[in-house]
Amino acid sequence: MTLSFVICGIEHSGTTLLSDLFRQVEGLDAGFECGVLLCRSPRSFPELQPFYGNMSKGWKIDETVLRQCCETDDFSEFYRRLAENSGEIGPGVTAIFDKTPRYLSRLSECLARVSAPFLCTYKDPRAIVYSDMIRARPDSFDTWYKSYLPAKKRYLRMIYAEISKRSEERRERVLALRLEDICLKARATLERAFAHVCRRFLPEFVAIEDKRYAHTRGNSILARIPFEYRVGLTKPQIAMVEKDFEAFAPWFYD
Repeated sequence: MTLSFVICGIEHSGTTLLSDLFRQVEGLDAGFECGVLLCRSPRSFPELQPFYGNMSKGWKIDETVLRQCCETDDFSEFYRRLAENSGEIGPGVTAIFDKTPRYLSRLSECLARVSAPFLCTYKDPRAIVYSDMIRARPDSFDTWYKSYLPAKKRYLRMIYAEISKRSEERRERVLALRLEDICLKARATLERAFAHVCRRFLPEFVAIEDKRYAHTRGNSILARIPFEYRVGLTKPQIAMVEKDFEAFAPWFYD
């Protein structure tokens, strides 16, 4: 069984939604997240936490068996063993994909480890800040934001640099997708995404019948999600974010 493609992206920018959409394709499936491509070899994957520790639940695989899957330097062999031993992968599945958002921050390294195409999601920095804020549930936005800002800007610089790289290989193997386009231009965007990984998009996929994870809100694509920051943040807070993240201006969706 082969690794068909990889989904990565900024956290909370639609990677789980894409996973649920691709699971509508007959014979294609995946567990929740993996993370092995962050390692130089599958042999070192057991040392990578929390990714390795989450595999038992995310892929329904016994930890002893997972360690055996890691006893190779070949990533393709690792994925083959994983698919054969994962309780998430049913008997009719012929190909799997790996959905791990963090790959985007080290995209160049991950591309060198497998030959599969990559789908990379991102979204407006104002929406990023809002998503992080509602998960942090701070008592004070200003106090939280002051401590949050430096590390987040460093992280987004890495991602921005990776998405901005241009080469013939990148054009062939990497497709960047805006969450806003997935939500507002669903059919055209998803047709591009599915074609990039050699699959055919069907409109009925949008009615997600077998949503596996609560991370996907609702059973379809919700247009409002990328824009909730407009009511969740005050106008002064939005202006502050726009100024602090102005280096990522092409990501702003207006």
